[in-house]
Amino acid sequence: MSKDISELCAKIKWKPIDTDYGATKESYLSSNEELIAIERFLQAKLPDDYLWFMKNVGRRLIDDRRINIKLNGVSLSFLDWFRDAIDVLTFTQMASEKEDKMQTSFNLVVISSSISHDEVLLDVSAGHYGNIWFKHHNPKWRQKFSENPEGLVLIANSFTDLFSKIVNNHSPGEIDFNFDDDDEII
Repeated sequence: MSKDISELCAKIKWKPIDTDYGATKESYLSSNEELIAIERFLQAKLPDDYLWFMKNVGRRLIDDRRINIKLNGVSLSFLDWFRDAIDVLTFTQMASEKEDKMQTSFNLVVISSSISHDEVLLDVSAGHYGNIWFKHHNPKWRQKFSENPEGLVLIANSFTDLFSKIVNNHSPGEIDFNFDDDDEII
């Protein structure tokens, strides 16, 4: 499996590592200990393709027009990077708290989010293990476009599938940030 994700990641155009400010390739990667902390919190194992990505690519910025793709009506234009393990754990813990107005199910890992609080979620539940979901920040949007009561839209069957869809996007669209006409910009 890691061969598939590694080949796909090699085909993505990534922004160069910002060495001018002391960044190194290693500073973008997540450690085994950090990933184990996420698994302990979730009481579930993270998918192998996602683990490989976090240890080998990490929070590199995507600089590839093919990210301008719509999957099940959701534009991925906002997706410019995936969070590192420390951020993933923090954002997942916050999103699973009852006080969070956008409360996310305990089995969903916040692997990326937009400036307007849209989320890309990795599912570790038994029934949907490895699925990648999109959750819009606006409850009206979720009600209108989602496939399930939680307001989620399935965008890929796995992390590898998500990268495959991006790499195989031979007709990148225009930048689209999933706003409706009546959407409030926060």
